[in-house]
Amino acid sequence: MHNKTIITLIIALTILLASCSTKPEKTVLHNQRDTLSWVMGISLAQTAQSGFYQFDKEVIVQAFENTLAGGKQPISDETYQEAREYINFLVEKYQHDQAQSASQRGDSLQQQAFARLTAENPNIKRADKGYYYEVLREGKGPKAKVGLRIKFDFKGSDMLTGNVIEQTYGVRESVVHVLDYPMFEGLLDGMQMMNAGSRYRFYFPYQLVRNANGIPPYTPVIYEVELHEIYND
Repeated sequence: MHNKTIITLIIALTILLASCSTKPEKTVLHNQRDTLSWVMGISLAQTAQSGFYQFDKEVIVQAFENTLAGGKQPISDETYQEAREYINFLVEKYQHDQAQSASQRGDSLQQQAFARLTAENPNIKRADKGYYYEVLREGKGPKAKVGLRIKFDFKGSDMLTGNVIEQTYGVRESVVHVLDYPMFEGLLDGMQMMNAGSRYRFYFPYQLVRNANGIPPYTPVIYEVELHEIYND
């Protein structure tokens, strides 16, 4: 089934469920089917709360019951298709507006964070790519290059909250990895500034950490990286 069709169906069912005014009773989930059904209900309720369009709940209930009963539809197939296309348009517009709003909020918080950062610490420099970095220790070994195997430790944190996202320190062994994709863009560029033995702290805007595992959208991050060794094999 097409994704747009699924979205439309979920919206219709959600509003139907949301129209019920009776006080919910305590529910006991007896098996996997009940659990999956409950999770689906949560998803429907969350969709209903989006409120991207003021549908007439009573009409939706009538259409739902009429269709289940096999009744004659009061609209033509052409009108149905046109309305479906318009609902899909509303869904896409709502999703686009929500993403744009989240992006704008992320930009604002990120700009404030970087402004405070650079004002408080004069040792932080700006790289050409748009991220910031601080040299904690400069190494004397060879410089890292794309395509070479490197050994390093790191700690990644949410720049806005300080929460640790991932790290090797005290968790697992140092990483041995070829300096190349799928490292996210900011880290791949930043590590090419480092010599073996160096320790840098990077401050990456969310635009340079897109699609990185475990990092929520619109989240600027701090990565402290210690480059131990570079292999020429």
